[in-house]
Amino acid sequence: MTTQAQVIPKFGEQTKAFSIDELKRFIVAAKSMNDLDQAKRYLCSYFILCADPHGVFWWDPDSKSLKHVIDKNIGKLIRPITKAFYTQPEQGPSQKTEFNIYKWFMVENTDVCNATCDPHKQRIFRSLTGQLYLNIFPGFLHVLRPISTFESTIHLAVKFIFSHIQDIWCSGDWNLTEYIIKWLAGVSAG
Repeated sequence: MTTQAQVIPKFGEQTKAFSIDELKRFIVAAKSMNDLDQAKRYLCSYFILCADPHGVFWWDPDSKSLKHVIDKNIGKLIRPITKAFYTQPEQGPSQKTEFNIYKWFMVENTDVCNATCDPHKQRIFRSLTGQLYLNIFPGFLHVLRPISTFESTIHLAVKFIFSHIQDIWCSGDWNLTEYIIKWLAGVSAG
């Protein structure tokens, strides 16, 4: 059973698949509108509204990737689960307030981002002007290793290739050689 103090990861950090049943359980367990924060955080750990490109980004923990869903299709993933709360004012009949998680997310939720791709930024960040950004950079294809972890035969082969590039391709011009080496490094890193 989930406790009220359960820590819900931020967007893009979930390791389990999104569950409508789990979201529904958070909503049903809420005793007041204030208790819905856990359901909202759970939903926002998987979905974020985006202005550019227009739609919703969904975090898929299985593929560890972001999926873009257009607004008209998001209802297939985020169901309009509704819960009614009744408050008793000092005088008069009780007042009914309804909460709809779909309406809250699509209309009342103010966390709207723009998508960008920057390998040096976090998954979610704000610019100096306050604009919220979603970094859709998927990560590098290869994990960088220190040079010292490679065998000496690899070092010799790389030295031979770089010497060939400098002597033959670049006619001994170090500036051009450096450019080619950086270009090759960028291509191989992904």
